[in-house]
Amino acid sequence: MNDSFLLDKIAGSLKRICEEHNLHKIKEVVVEVSYNSRIEETGLHKHLVQSIPELVDGCTIIAVKKTSILEQTAVIYMLKGGSAES
Repeated sequence: MNDSFLLDKIAGSLKRICEEHNLHKIKEVVVEVSYNSRIEETGLHKHLVQSIPELVDGCTIIAVKKTSILEQTAVIYMLKGGSAES
């Protein structure tokens, strides 16, 4: 199954969370996805750098955990962020 829709949803959710909490950079994020998902750290990191470069860069730590949740579902388990200067 193609995970591009889920990648876009993750990026959109991260952007919204950062806007709501006045975060200017994502330092670390842990995302949970289905065991059947093909999403992995490298691909997610690449997608986020392309989709939300104002929040994610080469220093952002991305972790993907596989768990028993519905396919095409993701849970943002943990997000650490800060201002552009920190």
